[in-house]
Amino acid sequence: MQLAFEQSGQGQPVLLLHGLFASSHNWRDVAAGLALTHRVFNVDLRNHGNSPRASDMSYLALADDLLELIEREGLVRPYLVGHSMGGKAAMALALAAPYAVGGASVIDVAPLSYVDRLTHQVHSMMDALAHAPPRTAAADAVLAQWLMPRVDSGHTYVDRRSFLPAIAMSLHDLCGFPSPLRYLSTELPLHALAGSQSDCVQPALAALYQPMFPRVRMEVIEGAGHWVHADRPQALLASLRRALAAMPEQGPDAPPTKAAPSRRGGGNRVAKGRRERTTASPAASSPLESPLASPLESPPASPLASPFAALLR
Repeated sequence: MQLAFEQSGQGQPVLLLHGLFASSHNWRDVAAGLALTHRVFNVDLRNHGNSPRASDMSYLALADDLLELIEREGLVRPYLVGHSMGGKAAMALALAAPYAVGGASVIDVAPLSYVDRLTHQVHSMMDALAHAPPRTAAADAVLAQWLMPRVDSGHTYVDRRSFLPAIAMSLHDLCGFPSPLRYLSTELPLHALAGSQSDCVQPALAALYQPMFPRVRMEVIEGAGHWVHADRPQALLASLRRALAAMPEQGPDAPPTKAAPSRRGGGNRVAKGRRERTTASPAASSPLESPLASPLESPPASPLASPFAALLR
C-alpha cells in the first residue's frame, strides 16, 4: 500500500507515525521542529488521513506498509517515532525487519495487550453517522464530542477522515500486539516515553519491552497525559532531539552504504525480512516452544506462499 505523507527537511530520515483516529496533521508541529536537522516523513497510516483504505488493520500489515515506503523512497535505516498505535507499528517493524530501521522512539505505549475501551465509542459514532449525511453540520454535531479541538494545542482526538468500519473490525487486534513478534528480539535502540499522567505505561515497567527490546531506555515526560505531543510538545521535541543526536548515522546491522533491500517481486516484505534478519529471542529457541520455529527454518517455495501470509489477512 502506498501511504500518504508530508516530507520536509534534509538529513537522516525520520518517520512520524500517529495514533489511532489521528493523522499526520497531529504531528505537524513536531515535524517542523525535527525538520531543522532531519529529513522528516510525516505519515498517514492506512485507514487514516489521506492514505488508502483496507480491511486489514493488523500491526504486521501496518509494518509492511512502512517497509514499502522505506524501500520506495530509498531510505537508509530511518528512525521511527510513533505514538500509541503508531508506536506499536514501529515496534512491529523493528522486530520483523530490523535491517530496515535505525532505532525508534515510542510514545506512551508498550508491546502488550490493553483493555479495549473504544469499541463501544466507535460503534456509537458509526450508528449516529449512519443517519447524518457526511461532511454536513449534522455529521459534525454527531462527532463534536470527539472532534472538538483541544484549547491548548488545536489537536482533535478524531480525524474525520478515519475509516471507522475497518477500524471497528480491527480494534481487538489494535489493542493487542502480534503474538508471533513476542518470540523475536532486536538489538536496535528503543526510546520509550511515557506521560506522567497517563496509565498506559508506568516507568517501572521497562521489563514489558524485554526480551524483545533489551536496549530499551525509559523516559517520563512530566505533566503529560497519553497525548504527549499535544500536552508537552516542547518537552517531547527536546527529548526526541536528544535521542536522534545519540544515534549513529546507521544502526548496528546496517549495510554500509545501501538502502533497505527491495522486495518488489511479490509477497509480503515484513514476512521475508523476518526470515532474513530477525533474531529469535531465548524464549523461542526451542522448536517445541516457538510457533515461529518452522516458518523461520523453512523458506516458502515462492514469495506468494509466505508462511506468514495468514497472519496478514
